[in-house]
Amino acid sequence: MPARAAYMTGRSKNPAGVIMDSPKSLIPAWKRIIKYMGRYAWPFLLAIILAVVESLLAALAPNQLSRMTDIIEAGLRTGNIDIHAVSVIAAIIFALYLGSTLMSFGRYRITSTISQTISGHLRRDMASKMNRLPLGYVDSLGRGDLMSRFANDTDTIGAAMNSSLGAFVHGIAAFVMCVIMMLVTDVRLTLVVVGSSMLGVVASVVVIRSTQRYYRSQQSNIGRMYDLISEVYSSKKVVMAYCGERDAKARFDDINEDLRDSCLKSEVTVGLLPAVTGFVSHLSYLLVCIVGALMVLNGGITIGVIVAFIVYVKMFGGPFDMISGSISRLQAAAAASERIFEFLDHEEISPDEEDPEPVKDVKGHVEFRDVRFSYAPGKEIIHGFTADIQPGQKVAIVGPTGAGKTTVVNLLMRFYEMDSGDILVDGRSIRTMSREQVHDLFCMVLQDTWLMDGTIRENVAYCMDVTDEEVVEACRAVGIDQFIDALPDGYDTKVGYGLELSSGQRQQITIARAMLDRSPMLIFDEATSSVDTRTERRIQSTMANMMEGRTSFIIAHRLSTIRDADMIIVMDKGEIVEQGTHEELLSQDGLYRRLYRSQFDR
Repeated sequence: MPARAAYMTGRSKNPAGVIMDSPKSLIPAWKRIIKYMGRYAWPFLLAIILAVVESLLAALAPNQLSRMTDIIEAGLRTGNIDIHAVSVIAAIIFALYLGSTLMSFGRYRITSTISQTISGHLRRDMASKMNRLPLGYVDSLGRGDLMSRFANDTDTIGAAMNSSLGAFVHGIAAFVMCVIMMLVTDVRLTLVVVGSSMLGVVASVVVIRSTQRYYRSQQSNIGRMYDLISEVYSSKKVVMAYCGERDAKARFDDINEDLRDSCLKSEVTVGLLPAVTGFVSHLSYLLVCIVGALMVLNGGITIGVIVAFIVYVKMFGGPFDMISGSISRLQAAAAASERIFEFLDHEEISPDEEDPEPVKDVKGHVEFRDVRFSYAPGKEIIHGFTADIQPGQKVAIVGPTGAGKTTVVNLLMRFYEMDSGDILVDGRSIRTMSREQVHDLFCMVLQDTWLMDGTIRENVAYCMDVTDEEVVEACRAVGIDQFIDALPDGYDTKVGYGLELSSGQRQQITIARAMLDRSPMLIFDEATSSVDTRTERRIQSTMANMMEGRTSFIIAHRLSTIRDADMIIVMDKGEIVEQGTHEELLSQDGLYRRLYRSQFDR
């Protein structure tokens, strides 16, 4: 894809606008998170109880402080302060604040445990869901966007539950307890404080409603950033070879500007909350002092009540600060949860039959019966594919790029489900087998090599119980043993840690892995496309021994590699246009003959 086209594609894939076009409130997203937390309902309920007790203990302290103030005031008038009573009340206040602190520690311990466990469960459920999702949907997600959902979005939810959700619950509990104790102390001053706080409540609601769309855009742009970095990093040489650094930087700047803009708007808007709550708190202090002083002069209350209400005002503003401070993370978590639950809620592939009949003594007789398939509804790309492959036959599938060769193999492996028709192995439909049973029938070597972060030995023996001698023999058969022996750690050299493997060497390792697979049938999708001609001939000889007596499917563009195939299927535009042996097809004036001449006639 040209760099400019790739740049425009990067812009068109921006999902932020889609999310912002249909904004949702904060509440439904958190309802879904709390529903997901159902298995931890009792620990979370305990955390709420601790928050209530914590708030109650803290709310009782100002009442005792009011009593202490009145005792001291009376003592100052009479000249005899009751030190014993003051000491007892001071001890009670100390015990109340100490108990509140211990309740706070217990609450944080529980919410931290729940949050990290929930994050772990989300990642586990997403990983499990990956195995049940259609490949088409997974392919539609960028690699970086998928990584962002697994890492950033789950961490965002965990952080919000750890600090913000606990603070939010505590803030509500503290608010309720504070209002109750203020009403018990004096109703008139309570009305003054609550009335002045309505301004903060209205402002908070307006800010919360206006910022959620910015947090959705922020999480979406983070996913785009992950996607771009993954794409450019994995294809760095291509970007450099085509001098695409400028366009890559332009794409990065474009996404970075969107991310900066959404982050700035969300943080600036949420920053209004503490400013408003601070103003409301100061206004409440002022009104309590003025109204309280007038009431003291009229003999309606004592000075101790004013002292208590000054503390209550601080406590009353505290919940607003806690709630406003947690709103930003709660909104970010809500936006992250929408992306995660969109992934978890996506339609899954059709489930396997329960307890399918075991697959035994596979001969390798494969039948394609009028197979039809489309990636998108109404756009069929495989049209009535029909073929009968006998056990042990070597079948080559050739054709121009985009003819549908790899798609047919993907249907055979049940990576995708057919729209209609059927594929049978030894007379049994693959639909009646589990996908794991189908995958066990085939050893597959793809053009796109895959190596995990591990040693060369671990990569060759991936998920197979084989000996070290068998690993060495397989590497010797594909001609990569001398290269491995020359490495400082030999077969224990780690891939991806300073070891730069060429495409051909990576392909040799994947073919060596395939040699150790004992599956009854083989699939080679351009398996030798990245190796030199000499190595290819050596591998071809090894592959010929592997295919002896095993039904084999070979997708190849180098027609010289499939001359000895028992059957060559020629595809074009999703259909079989020719079928026969090499000699039979060359004798016809068809597509195969034209393809062959384009490679060998000069």
